[in-house]
Amino acid sequence: MLNKVQSVVFPFYRQPVPCYGFECVYAVESGLRVSDSINSETLYGDLAHSGAVIYRDFADTLEDFNNLVSAHSSRVTFDPARKAATSNTAEIEAGVYEMGLHRENGNLPFNPDLQWFYCLEPALVGSETTMCDGWRVLFELSAKTRKHFETRDIRYVRRIPWANVKRFLSIELNLPIEDITDEHLYQVNEHVKGQAYQRIDQNLISSEFVVSALEISCFSGRKAFCNSMLGPSVNYEPPLITWADGEDISLDIWDEIKEITARNTYSHFWKKGDIVVIDNTRVMHGRRRLDDTSRRIFGAQSYRHGGNSQ
Repeated sequence: MLNKVQSVVFPFYRQPVPCYGFECVYAVESGLRVSDSINSETLYGDLAHSGAVIYRDFADTLEDFNNLVSAHSSRVTFDPARKAATSNTAEIEAGVYEMGLHRENGNLPFNPDLQWFYCLEPALVGSETTMCDGWRVLFELSAKTRKHFETRDIRYVRRIPWANVKRFLSIELNLPIEDITDEHLYQVNEHVKGQAYQRIDQNLISSEFVVSALEISCFSGRKAFCNSMLGPSVNYEPPLITWADGEDISLDIWDEIKEITARNTYSHFWKKGDIVVIDNTRVMHGRRRLDDTSRRIFGAQSYRHGGNSQ
């Protein structure tokens, strides 16, 4: 007979987001940092199960977050239209209007595996970051619409400033920005299926990218509706989105996508110190209208260990 039962105290506990299934991890011990509490195997396992992980009540600083990204990534990349804040992060500055759901870099030839966010200063009202599990969306699409996306690719067409293309290729090809020339455009066209860059003039590049709207999660192996069809163009010209052959995507399909994604979209109201990690091959993200411009959110994009980063 046991005279005394010893209680086990865990430094954090887990609780899924009701109705959405994203993993929430809450710190119990004061001063506990995410960067000291998880390894890549745990993080990747949580992403395989839930698609996104939210860490709350931990004590990580922005520099801790920067190091966390490094520790669980083979390589870090950047949005070429944003200014770096630390070696791995950039502050999110994307106007005040609502940002549609999207896969980070979903209409570009190189797509990171992981999207990271850190809250330095939360909004007092509204301004939530949105997340939508593309696996759930695919499951809820009608059989007819799902078949369309399983058998037909989509096409993004737009113009991009040459300065942004140069920075993007410099990061992805790991070359000094001053070394990037038109030859690298041709190399990307040759090696990335569906991508076609073409120079318009000395300042503008035409980009056409043909790709499936469905993606296989690099963490779970599940197929998901994960793309940038509903995504923003705050720092770029809005793309023309059609089927790969140029045919318009019917309004019925657009309406179905919007209705199903809206039903499956979780709005995350930030708390200071929150860290969110997203499987960028499964979960799309966006933002509600920015009602409090004093909020400060930092982001990072990266490739997982053992992945196929360039």
